[in-house]
Amino acid sequence: MRTIAAVALLALALAAGACAGQGEEEFTRTDQDAIRKVTTDLAEAFNARDIDRILSLYADNSVFMPPNAPLLRGREPLKSFYSEFFTRGATDLKLEPEDVAGQGPIGYQSGSYSMMVGPGRDRGKYLFIFRNLAGNWRFEYTSWSSDLPAK
Repeated sequence: MRTIAAVALLALALAAGACAGQGEEEFTRTDQDAIRKVTTDLAEAFNARDIDRILSLYADNSVFMPPNAPLLRGREPLKSFYSEFFTRGATDLKLEPEDVAGQGPIGYQSGSYSMMVGPGRDRGKYLFIFRNLAGNWRFEYTSWSSDLPAK
């Protein structure tokens, strides 16, 4: 009987220890502000057509999902995308964040955008998923879609 009680107590202690585990990092107001800053930095770099600065805001393994184009993975394809996008006249990016939230090292931001592309203005919505890498929030997934009909 004593052995059964000891085993039961040991099992209970192990179960309690497993549940206590390491807690998830808290997502704070500081994290929200940092994500908002990265988004502001993106718009500034975009409007300056500074491709190197834009790329520095993305994780090495980023996934980029532009409208009406194939999915891109990593920074090298992004470099080509932005170079061609700027050649087509993309400029004057404005981002209006609506929601910023997250949990642990993952954060997201959704909102609306507008920008000049060639002779006309485009507008729509976006979703960014960020990852905190060594204390720096980086774009890991980027997706946006226009509210305007395809031309």
